[in-house]
Amino acid sequence: MNRKAKYWVLVANSGQARILEMQRKPYEFHQVTELVSEAQHLTNKEIVSDASGRVYHAQGPGTHSMKPRSDPHENAEEQFSRGLAQKLEKAASLGRFDQLLVIADPKTMGRLRQQMRKSMAGKVADEVALDLVGLPLPQLETRVRDVLGWAA
Repeated sequence: MNRKAKYWVLVANSGQARILEMQRKPYEFHQVTELVSEAQHLTNKEIVSDASGRVYHAQGPGTHSMKPRSDPHENAEEQFSRGLAQKLEKAASLGRFDQLLVIADPKTMGRLRQQMRKSMAGKVADEVALDLVGLPLPQLETRVRDVLGWAA
């Protein structure tokens, strides 16, 4: 069976992602899904429900609160990119796409590289460090075609 290659395009930032499907001949372009991190617009206090721990001094009376060891937003962003990588790996194992183009801001790009298994990383045709998530679909299609070098 000689089928045409399907491209998936992941357009992402630290809290939002759009997965697009493209095919060159015959030309097709549509959005597969859009994902949004639940923690994207929350404050640290809303993300972390527990109060800070307390430290007691052995030298004398008094306590103070401990600062968290990590930033709750950083943790939420890591979790979001991990979920994206898992979703892509599952789709790849089901044969939903042949090649992947990743367009993401530099920080998210680095996180995705760390999260992807080698088998998934082998399907990545190209990476572009841009944040295009907020573009309307018609403008996004034009920008993605430019990045891929596909003439109109």
